[in-house]
Amino acid sequence: MLEEERKYQVDSQFRLPDLTDCLPAGGRWVPMPPKTLRATYYDTADLRLARAGISFRHRRGDDQPWTVKLPTPTVGTRREISRAGPADSVPTELARLLTAAHRGAPLSAAATMRTLRQGYELRDADDRVLVEIADDTVTVLEARQPVATFREIEVERYAGRRRLLKRVGRALRDAGAVEGAFVAKHVRAMGAAAAAPPDLVAASGPISAKASAASVVTRALRRDIGRIFEYDPLVRLGEPLADGDTAVHQMRVGCRRLRSDVKVFAPLLDAVWAHGLRAELGWLADGLGRARDAEVLRERLCRTATTDPLAPLDAAAVARIDADLAARHDEAVRALDGLLSSTRYLE
Repeated sequence: MLEEERKYQVDSQFRLPDLTDCLPAGGRWVPMPPKTLRATYYDTADLRLARAGISFRHRRGDDQPWTVKLPTPTVGTRREISRAGPADSVPTELARLLTAAHRGAPLSAAATMRTLRQGYELRDADDRVLVEIADDTVTVLEARQPVATFREIEVERYAGRRRLLKRVGRALRDAGAVEGAFVAKHVRAMGAAAAAPPDLVAASGPISAKASAASVVTRALRRDIGRIFEYDPLVRLGEPLADGDTAVHQMRVGCRRLRSDVKVFAPLLDAVWAHGLRAELGWLADGLGRARDAEVLRERLCRTATTDPLAPLDAAAVARIDADLAARHDEAVRALDGLLSSTRYLE
């Protein structure tokens, strides 16, 4: 699920304004019963998840208490994945999902928070929830004792248009709320270390004509590795991308480009390291390639079957071929899942 929200900093004296004027015709503003939430966030000792823009929490009382939130290229949006499971055992599926971020480092409790939440729903004339507002007072706990408190307003879009978010945001700012950088609760709770740069920092913007060879090589390799890291969890989820592309394709592109760049820059790299890395990337690309080939064949079959409506292919024959390709794809995906869960891949 893709989550889109805005955050606003407020003080203890802030009063939520009347948001009736933000609603569409016939809409209504519904206060929800207040509730207390207790969440524990998990991370590595050096906060690799938080620094990479990822959160991993257990929140008591939820039907699916374990939740991972992954960053997306669009500021203010995150991909949310929730699973059931006992509080004393990190779900293996979610730990594997975050392999590219933690890279085998142990995950343990890094921050615990108690949140008093007053929620509001903005609904349309058909009583459909358009936007949910959470007025949160957050207490950071250490050994069950409060060590810090802050308040913030979260505005999350459900079915409403983005312009409704803008109207709500304008009303909150007029009332004194401050919209700043998107800083998650757990990052504020963990402190400055959680806001430090991630291990892999991809360069942006044009490169100087006077840049050193080392800068050029580092920039290229980080770009390629960044693509592999970005799509690793999405490959595991098996969900299509918004533009119709697939994560398997994009991760495979990252492998191929990294192999190519290592080859191009070979005279400037340690030969043993470069040769070993290219061999391992070939192994990974092969696993991705088998799954990708099955995807492509099914896409081509569908496209071919619908190309000429005046001379259609036999529907039963197309269905049989598609079923065979689907079985091949499922087998390739299972094999890829085993590959991504292996010690060799982790290393």
